Amino acid sequence: MNLEDNDHQYEERKTPGGYLVKVRLSKMTYVVFTPKGPEVPKGAKNNSIIVPVPRVVFLGEDFNLSHFRLGDLSFVNVKSGKLVIPYQHGASREIKTIFLNTGSTSDILPVIVHHYNTPKEVAQLSEQNLDFHHIVADEGLQRNDMVSLKIRYPTVNILLLKKKMTTMQDPKTALPADEKGTEKPIDDNANATLRASGGNLNMQSDNPVFLSRIHLRNMELDKVKQLLFDFDLSGEDVVFIRTFLDVMIRNVNNKEELAANQDKLKTLDEIFRLSEMIIRHNETDFEIELEKGLTKEVAYMVYALLEKYQENASNIEEEIMFWEWKYRARRLM
Repeated sequence: MNLEDNDHQYEERKTPGGYLVKVRLSKMTYVVFTPKGPEVPKGAKNNSIIVPVPRVVFLGEDFNLSHFRLGDLSFVNVKSGKLVIPYQHGASREIKTIFLNTGSTSDILPVIVHHYNTPKEVAQLSEQNLDFHHIVADEGLQRNDMVSLKIRYPTVNILLLKKKMTTMQDPKTALPADEKGTEKPIDDNANATLRASGGNLNMQSDNPVFLSRIHLRNMELDKVKQLLFDFDLSGEDVVFIRTFLDVMIRNVNNKEELAANQDKLKTLDEIFRLSEMIIRHNETDFEIELEKGLTKEVAYMVYALLEKYQENASNIEEEIMFWEWKYRARRLM
């Protein structure tokens, strides 16, 4: 096989959902073909149909990823637009799952999974021009190591996991629940204590992700909205809150109370989806959403949130950006 033949070598996968995923092996990029033609993933730069195969690094000695061919092309399920990547961590034999955004509607997509024991190993790989997209690390990762990795891989998304999560530990550092409901439930006694304390729970805890779970279990959706204003949420906070919302939305057919609030849950999820773009200053994706238009309820919430961030902008460029977004959101109200 000559070099030209190798450059045009592909691996294809037909999915149960009727998609064709075609991976160009020399570039490690892929294109998803739908019944209507090539897919432009949501948020794709320049509306490109070509997507780099995501490389996901699990960093730490306690990960077990023996079910993957490490460093090689694999295909995993996709649910609600998120890669579903199983792994084991620590002494537990429990199969856990992490979800990573794709922007695709396909039900199966490619991924390359790596596993390294130390940050030094990952840092050295920058010389090979490998572009890592996600690093999933255990709680032993030191802050200076995290900074070093971000310098070498500026666009990488770093997720920190706990080996064991207790009731009052921060769910930001734990895993999202999967569709089978395997998330660790919040202790009912702790829940009852918080409810009995009365007043605004958002003012009595510094853990917005934990509070969102409490409010959602009580179907107090307005209090979940209020978290956006009572806390300076991080992008990771929003991802976990949306994970809880996603589980509830997908279970609407199983519970009467969820079915009755289906539209409200979807609207709330949309508000948090847009809030993540605002928090991360994701100009391209957010401006696409403004161009497509927002419902009046969502536009009102987005406007109020932009006002908050404009007031707290750290520099004039940020303030101008939020002001422009706020102006455009106001026109949709």
